Amino acid sequence: MRKRKTAPAGIGNILDKVIKKIEKKGPGKKENVLAAWQKAAGSKAAGHSRPANIRRRVLTVEIDSSTWFYALNLKKRGLLKRLKKELGEETLKEIRFRMGDIT
Repeated sequence: MRKRKTAPAGIGNILDKVIKKIEKKGPGKKENVLAAWQKAAGSKAAGHSRPANIRRRVLTVEIDSSTWFYALNLKKRGLLKRLKKELGEETLKEIRFRMGDIT
């Protein structure tokens, strides 16, 4: 039996797929999250923390000290509410904090 040769994907098809993937991430998404975090957390808390990533609608925030870790955990519900207002209700479902280097 003879194997069927498949034609290589055209460059146009490949570019379309790459562009669609980029568009899903959204232009300036990282900047939007950083700005929303600074607004929601306030300048003092934002100076001791930073959003690290969003996966499966869970925002992970790195914090530089146990004091701020505790303080932000106490404010978690309010922070999530304000972030949803800024970024859209469907963007986030949870916030997780972890100790890390914020520089």
